[in-house]
Amino acid sequence: MGVVAGKVIDREVLEERARNLAARNLNGIARVFVTLLPPAAPTEAWLDVDFHTDRHLAAIVAAITGGTPAHAVFPLSGGSRLPAGAAAGQVRVTSVSAGPGSQRLRLRIVPIGDYSTYELAVQFAGFDPLMSEIGFKFRPACFNLNCAADDTLPAPLPLPDIDYLAKDFDSFKHVLICAMQDRVPGWTPTSEADLDQVLIDLLAADADELSDFQDRVMNEATLAGARKRVSLARHARLMDYHIHQGNQASGWLAVTVAPAFANATLAAGFGAWTSERWQDPRSEAFVTHDALACERMLNALTLYSWGGTITALDIGSVRADLTVPASLGPPTQANADLLRDLLNTGAPRHLLVQQQLNPQTGNALGRDPTARQLLQLRGDAESVFDPMAGAAGEWCVRVHWRDEDRLTRRYCFSTQCDLSLPLRDVSVFHGNLVRIAHGRPHRTVFRPPGAPLAIANPLSFEFQDEATYESTHWGVCARLPHTPVAYRNTPPGGETPPRSSLSVQVSGFGALWEEQSDLIESAGDAEHFLVETDEYRRSQLRFGNGDNGGRLPDDAVVTCRYQVGDGVAGNIGADTLTGFDRAANPRIAGIWNPFDFVDGRAPEPVAEIIRRVPEAYRSRQLRAVTLEDYARRAEELPEVAHAHASYAWTGSWRAVRVAIDPRGTTTLAEPLRRQIAAHLDAVRLVGEDVEVRAATYVPLDILVRVCAHPDYWPEDLRRALELELSDGWTADGRPGLFHPDLWTFGQSLHVSQIIGRALSVPGVGRVLLVSLRRLHGLHGASLQTITVAPGDEALPVVERIDVRPTEILQVANDPNRLETGRLNFEILGGRR
Repeated sequence: MGVVAGKVIDREVLEERARNLAARNLNGIARVFVTLLPPAAPTEAWLDVDFHTDRHLAAIVAAITGGTPAHAVFPLSGGSRLPAGAAAGQVRVTSVSAGPGSQRLRLRIVPIGDYSTYELAVQFAGFDPLMSEIGFKFRPACFNLNCAADDTLPAPLPLPDIDYLAKDFDSFKHVLICAMQDRVPGWTPTSEADLDQVLIDLLAADADELSDFQDRVMNEATLAGARKRVSLARHARLMDYHIHQGNQASGWLAVTVAPAFANATLAAGFGAWTSERWQDPRSEAFVTHDALACERMLNALTLYSWGGTITALDIGSVRADLTVPASLGPPTQANADLLRDLLNTGAPRHLLVQQQLNPQTGNALGRDPTARQLLQLRGDAESVFDPMAGAAGEWCVRVHWRDEDRLTRRYCFSTQCDLSLPLRDVSVFHGNLVRIAHGRPHRTVFRPPGAPLAIANPLSFEFQDEATYESTHWGVCARLPHTPVAYRNTPPGGETPPRSSLSVQVSGFGALWEEQSDLIESAGDAEHFLVETDEYRRSQLRFGNGDNGGRLPDDAVVTCRYQVGDGVAGNIGADTLTGFDRAANPRIAGIWNPFDFVDGRAPEPVAEIIRRVPEAYRSRQLRAVTLEDYARRAEELPEVAHAHASYAWTGSWRAVRVAIDPRGTTTLAEPLRRQIAAHLDAVRLVGEDVEVRAATYVPLDILVRVCAHPDYWPEDLRRALELELSDGWTADGRPGLFHPDLWTFGQSLHVSQIIGRALSVPGVGRVLLVSLRRLHGLHGASLQTITVAPGDEALPVVERIDVRPTEILQVANDPNRLETGRLNFEILGGRR
């Protein structure tokens, strides 16, 4: 087995495929040899390309001799410092000639590329697509031992999440249990009589009593003393703070079409539940908001293995070749185009890849339930032909998904458990996916006071009943008879107004009325309403009085559709949402939720509301006045690590220059620059221009001489020092000394920092010399050298290298970009 370009290759199958090329009148690249000429000062490269057969090689030479550009037949791609391409000055093939053997061609390449990997492809009829490209390097090894490593280390795992919305005994107990499970691996709650469970119950009970005591001593006079949740919400809105009412859990629902039907349609409002019958008291109901057109061919899409060559998709893969489903017919181009067009139209915007069989046993039992991932398609699927499959070849469909959704694990698609035939379809793709939200649907019709009401119908999945509203001096109020009303998912923090799941339609009005957080700014004819929820989760609708918000017409009938459910109760595990009305949906064979639903939240506790509201305005300054305000507002964006602002005179007025240090990188992308400029333009002072520019990075040239312990190899010690002083991550998950997020504007580098990080590497006995300077510095403060001899008792006076307030130190140690800083190590002693 081997990994090539994210694909797991079976070498034996690949060699067998190569041996069969001649029988199919095909050819493919076997290997390539690189020669740089002249050897003393090379200016060009010659590639001796060996092929598996001699098919079509003479035709290639004849075509190029006849006028076809060599770089069109043999295109190059890749390159870091010197990119490959067809344009003048780029690395490309300039001539092709026959080699000394019948299966070899000689390619001349000008100019010579850099130290990165390049891809050579052949675009000529009669070549196997799987063997029509090969990677190579112009220089097989780097010019010194300080090359940037090819391997990348992942960032450390995030800290465990804590639910700060816990308020009652059950939620506090849940938080403590989750905290124990996060911090004590393998711990699970067992008997109620165990000491740890008793302590958890005691802590949760004490927290519950304290919360209840705080609730009972409140009153409605001020924010600090208010007891009713409605009063708290009104006090908070005066400070531009919106209390969080909790929100319903939501997630993805996968649908399987029955084999007897080619397609099926799920209407908006499709109901699903967690047991066989929705009437079960322990069942949790969910409803879809959008319609879904399901296709049987999307029930299970399998990976096209290219004759058994590709057995898995590796970590980081962003594309896959899909087999034409058997329901469409044979794998012809027409059927492949049908699947391609369906994937490109956006009907399935996402694909689910999941493991359906245990790769070790071949059974569904024992499969990894966490081996699932949602992939958002890019909409550029294409049909691909395999000339080696079957008698006349087969077609498949190649799909791509976003780079952000690159595979986080290896997915096995075919394996061999014993001496029997290979086991296929270990993992599959699924395309019938739709969003679904927690809460049983309700339909309540409000009629004028004194009007007769129909009898409620609680037996249907959508609960239907009627009630009367009340007219007051402040407008019409309609109390919903069922609680708690589910709220949509809105971020906590007070900036976003909560939005309920209510849709309100008034007789005589065609459009739905719009929900608002208050009616202060609503016009006298605005079709607005608001929802207020008290501490008992009871909700009421309030309409305008004709001055603030439109008044309901006389004898109006109000129809409200909404969902009822507790947000936290909708947090369910994967594969538990399986029940639905099979009689009403005969085309649906089954449903399930592939992932856990974890975004359901409880309402914001009263204590947190009282604590946050008085200080919320401090964290949301609406105008940038000082330079620190501009820098702070720029740093509000998650993509910005640090920012520095300074004034500049344009000749007519003052401008604010904001230098940006992007998070995790040193390159300020143009989309991010425009986003920052738009973000700052909304808060700038009148008469001031805002200019967003990249930070000025100062590359350093650093030499470190160390004495190694006799038990350590110098080569291993050099690699450990490179990681410790790198701009990436160390092997144990710590950021290197020059990681971009550790350095900001005007931050000086002390020699003691280098010495300390070097001495922290096991095997380093002493640091004998540290030399630092600006990479292009010549004299003065730009060139500073500190020597530490074994007998020295104190360091020299100069112990740091300073930068300007608009500069950031940088040491990338990339041989392809030496202008970004470099590191050199001299290791004395050690194991030889």
